[in-house]
Amino acid sequence: MTLTFSNLSADTFEAHLKAGRKRPRVREAVSCWQCRTRKTKCDRESPCSQCKHRGIPSECIYSTPKDHQTTPRPRLRVKKPSPAVSPRPSHSPQTQAHTPPDSSCSSREDTPELSPISQIIEQQQQQQQEPNVRPTLPPIRAMVFEGSARKTRMVGLSHWLAPCNEMMVLKAMLDRSPEFHPSRKAFAELKTQLRAINALPPALAPVGTDSSLLRLLLLERQECDEWMQQYFATYGRIYGILDQPAFIKDIDGIYAGTLTHPVHVSKVLLANAIAMQNTESDRLRGRRLAQAVEACVHTSLFQKPCVGVVQVLLLLMVIKTISASDTDKMYDIMSLMGLTSQVMSNMGLHRDPKLFPEVIPYYAEVRKRLWACYLRLNLDYCIRSGTQFNIRLDESDCPLPTPISLRTLDPASGGVLDQVLEKQAEKDNAFAIASAKLARILGPLQQGLYSPIPPASADVQSRLRTGFKSLLDELPPALRQSSNSSDGIEVLQQSLISISMNSFLSIASLGATLGTPAEAAQRSQLMELWDNGTSVLHQFEKLCGLTPEVREMACQLLWTDAARSALSSCWILGRLRQLDNSRILSHPQQTGCIFREILTKSLEFLSSIWQSRYHLGVVAAKLNMLLMVSYNVTSNLYTDGVEDGATFRHKLFAGAAAAAERLIADMKYDLQQRQQPLSVPTTLVTMHSDSPGSSLTLESGSFPMAAAATTWAPSPSSGVGMLGIGVPVSESISGASTPLLGHDFLALDFPTDVLSYPSMFGNNDFGFSLGDVMYQGGGAALSPYADQSINSMW
Repeated sequence: MTLTFSNLSADTFEAHLKAGRKRPRVREAVSCWQCRTRKTKCDRESPCSQCKHRGIPSECIYSTPKDHQTTPRPRLRVKKPSPAVSPRPSHSPQTQAHTPPDSSCSSREDTPELSPISQIIEQQQQQQQEPNVRPTLPPIRAMVFEGSARKTRMVGLSHWLAPCNEMMVLKAMLDRSPEFHPSRKAFAELKTQLRAINALPPALAPVGTDSSLLRLLLLERQECDEWMQQYFATYGRIYGILDQPAFIKDIDGIYAGTLTHPVHVSKVLLANAIAMQNTESDRLRGRRLAQAVEACVHTSLFQKPCVGVVQVLLLLMVIKTISASDTDKMYDIMSLMGLTSQVMSNMGLHRDPKLFPEVIPYYAEVRKRLWACYLRLNLDYCIRSGTQFNIRLDESDCPLPTPISLRTLDPASGGVLDQVLEKQAEKDNAFAIASAKLARILGPLQQGLYSPIPPASADVQSRLRTGFKSLLDELPPALRQSSNSSDGIEVLQQSLISISMNSFLSIASLGATLGTPAEAAQRSQLMELWDNGTSVLHQFEKLCGLTPEVREMACQLLWTDAARSALSSCWILGRLRQLDNSRILSHPQQTGCIFREILTKSLEFLSSIWQSRYHLGVVAAKLNMLLMVSYNVTSNLYTDGVEDGATFRHKLFAGAAAAAERLIADMKYDLQQRQQPLSVPTTLVTMHSDSPGSSLTLESGSFPMAAAATTWAPSPSSGVGMLGIGVPVSESISGASTPLLGHDFLALDFPTDVLSYPSMFGNNDFGFSLGDVMYQGGGAALSPYADQSINSMW
C-alpha cells in the first residue's frame, strides 16, 4: 500500500506562515554589551567596573547594536494618577529586578520610561502629599535582598536579622558605614580568634576510612551511662528519637560485644555528644565525636535505609542545630537534611504504616515518631535560616503518633520502666504530639510566606489564630501555662510551644509592616507586634532563671526567637516614636517612654546572658554586639531636649560606635586572658615515669601544663585529671578504654608549645582552666571573669 498525501496541499504546510510570524521576545539587558561579548561578569553599573578598567566607559551600553539598527517601539508614558484614585503597582516590589538606565540618557528626567521602583517611590511621595488618600499596603515580603554590586545576601522574613534592615543604626553597622569602620575591623579580628579557639581538633583515629573504628571512640561504661542519663533527662525529652529501655538494652549488647554494627555504636556516640553540649568543658569533645560519626555516615554500611540509620541522621541534625547557636554554620544542615529526606523517602516514612503489612505495631509507632521529629527539625531549620519549607504535607498520609507506651506494643523490645519514668514518658510523648500538630499548622503557612504570590497578612494571621485555638484546646494539662510545674524540662516544653506561636505571629505581622512607610493606621498592628515580642522575651527570661541545664537548652533552642523579638521590639519603638513626632500631642509620650523602660531591661538581661556566651562562637559574639548597640540606641530614644535631625543622628551613631568599640575591646581582652598558657602548682599534678617506684616531683614553683609525660593521673587531693576535667577521686583516667582520652595520644594532646596551636588548644576546655577557676603563675586562683569591665558599660 502506497502512502499518499492527496488530501493535502502546499497551503496546508504554510498555513502558520500566512497568519504572520510571531514577534520575538525582547529581553531586558542585565549586563552591558561589552561584558556580554567578552563573557565577563558585569556589576550592572553605568559605566560598569569592567569597562572602567578597560578604559572604555563611553562604550558601556545596555543595548545591542542590532537594537539600535531596528526601529524602536514606542513606549507608553507614565500617566500621573488621578487625585481621587490611588495607584496600584502591577508587581510587588520584591519581584522587580533592578535594570540600570541606558547610558545614552544623561539624567533621570531624560529617560523615556521610569523603572518600576521609581514608579513606586513617586506614587508614595504623591500619596504622602494627599492626606485623603490611603496608600496601598504591599503584600507580605518574604525575601529581603541586601548587598552591593559584587555581593548579594538574602535574608528571609523569618530570619532573626530581618528587622535590622529597617533600623538605621544597625543597618549602617552591618552595611559597613564609615562610623563603624574601626569597630568592624576589630570585630573581624575577634571573629578570627573565635574561629581558631572553637575549631575542632583533628580526629584521634582514622574513623573516616573504616567504620569499625568507631568502637575505639566509645567511652567507659560508667561514663557512658552518666552521659546517657544526662541525655534522656534533657534533649531526650524534647526529641523522641530514641526509646530509652530499648536503647539501654542495645548499649548492653554493644559493650558485651554482641552488637558490632557501626549504626548502633553511632547512636551511642551521638547521644553522648548531645549530652556534652550542656557542659562547656566537654562541648568540643562531644562535637568531635559527632564529627567522627558524620564522616562514617556516607560509607556503605549506612546506605541501607532502616530505622537505625534514620535515628543516626536525626541525632546529627539535633547536634548541628545546637552547635549553630554558637557558630556561623547553620547551613551545614542542608546536605544532612537532603540525605535524611532521601532515606525517609526510600523507607516510606511519610506514608501510613498500615500500607506496610510486614511492619509490626512497635516499629509502626516508631516510624510515626521519627517522621514527626523530622518535620519539627526541618521546619525549625527553615524558620531559623529564613528559607522555604520544602515538605509537602498534602503528599504525606502518615498519621500523628499515638499517646501509647511502646512497652505495651512490644514488651520484648526493652525493660520495664518504673512508674515515675513511665509517667514522664507519657508527658514527653504528649509534647511530641503537640509539637507535631504545631508543625502541621506552621508548615503550609511558611510555604505561603515564601511563595511567589504571598497571601495577605490578615489571612495568615486569621489562619494562625484558628489553628492555635484548636491546638490549645487539645493540649493536656501538663503543657498548659497554668500548670505551674516544678519540672524545668516541662516548663521548657510549654515555652517551646507558646514561643513558637508568638514568634510566627510576629513573623506574619512583620511581613506586612517592614519596608512600608509609617502611618497612623499601623499603630494597632505595632501594638500587637509589641505584645508578641515582649511575651517571648518574658518567657525566655523565665527559662534562664531555672536550672543551668534548662538555661543552656533555652539559649541553644530559642536564641533566634529571643533575638528576633528583641530586634523587632527596637524597630517597633522607633516606628512609634516616628508616628508620635508626626503629630502634635498635648500630653507627654507616655506609651513610648514606658515601652523604652521595658525594652531596656530586656536588652540588659539578654546582653548579660550573651556576654557570658560570646566566646563560644562567632554568632554568639555577633548577637552580643547587636544587643549592646540596640541597648545604646534604645536608651537614647524619648530623651528630653533631643530633636530629630543631624544632631540626633550624630548622637545615635557616635554612641553606638563607641559602645561597639568598647564591647569588642572587652571581649578581645577577655579572650586573651582565656588564651594565656596555664601554669599549674606542683601540688595538683604528679608525674610518673615508666619505671615503678620512680616519680618525678617538682620541688617549688610551677610547670606548664603542656609538659611531656608518659602517664597522667588525678591528684588525690584535688581530683583534677587530664584536660582539666574534674573527676572523682576514685576514678582513674589512665584506665580509659577509648583512645579519645587514653594515654596513646598524649603526645598529640599536650604539645610543648601551647601558643603555636591556637586552633586546637585556644580555649579553657583543653587545659587552661581547672574546674571553675583559672590560675596565674604561682597558683593564685582567679575567677574566669575577674578582669572583665563589662558592667561599667551599663
